[in-house]
Amino acid sequence: MIQRKQTLWLLLSTISSALTFKFPFYTGLVAPNTTGVEGPELTATDNIYLILLSVIVVALSAVTIFLFKDRKKQIRFSLIGLLCSIGLVAVYFMYTRNFSQGTFALTSVLTLLIIIGFFFAIRGIRHDQKLIKDLNRLR
Repeated sequence: MIQRKQTLWLLLSTISSALTFKFPFYTGLVAPNTTGVEGPELTATDNIYLILLSVIVVALSAVTIFLFKDRKKQIRFSLIGLLCSIGLVAVYFMYTRNFSQGTFALTSVLTLLIIIGFFFAIRGIRHDQKLIKDLNRLR
């Protein structure tokens, strides 16, 4: 299981999405009379939508690792995880508008690593499917 490339990519997605709870995506001054952002840093724990999407992405990437015997289900879960992680980035960008001034934190790269991990995991799963199909053809 661990020797497969997609397992390592999914592990990268799991760790990166778990770290978004601790490290900020955006830092700055919150504009007055705004809701949805608490404090000068935007993390995954600031809003219910961010919490839900982050938990879903962590759960999907962690569960997908253990579906290595069923590649069809693994690729479905990876695609759902990829879509949820893109939605997570969109929600983060939506809440950056609540800041009057600020900058993206260096740890905002973590959210991009989630997408990259899911993308390359899907490529690895498809590569495994093609390899199995070619081996079955040779028999």
